Amino acid sequence: MERFKNDIERLSSVRFDDVDALSKQLHTHLGEPTRQELMHERTAERGVLGDLELRNIKMRSAADDPAHARLIFEVAPPSIALDEIIWEDSTIDPPHPDAPDSRASWSARVNGAKVVLGLAADNVTLTYVSISQR
Repeated sequence: MERFKNDIERLSSVRFDDVDALSKQLHTHLGEPTRQELMHERTAERGVLGDLELRNIKMRSAADDPAHARLIFEVAPPSIALDEIIWEDSTIDPPHPDAPDSRASWSARVNGAKVVLGLAADNVTLTYVSISQR
C-alpha cells in the first residue's frame, strides 16, 4: 500500500504537459494527440505503476492549455484493496443510489492535483485512477 501511495504522489507531481516524463513514470508510450472537440487525447493500451499493471491509459488535455489535463487509467486484476484512508484528507464517496452501475471512490488532493481512486462493487478493490491537474 505504501508503494502505491508513493507512486501516485510521484505521478501527481509530474507536469502532464511533459509527455515524456509522464510516459516514463507509467512505463509506456502515450501516443500522438488526437483532437476530440476542445480536447487533445493521448492513449496507451498498457503500462505499469509500481507493481500494478495498467490498461486503457488516457491523458486528456485542453487544446489551448496542455497543463490543464486529466489522466485516467484502469488497474488490471489482481489489484489492491483500499480499505483504509491513504492520505489524511481522503474522503470516500459512496455509490450514487439512483445510478445502478455507480461505484464508491476515494478522493483526495495530492500535490495540488485531484486524485480519485475508483472501487469495484465490493467497495474495496481498486479498479481505476483519475488524476486531474489544473
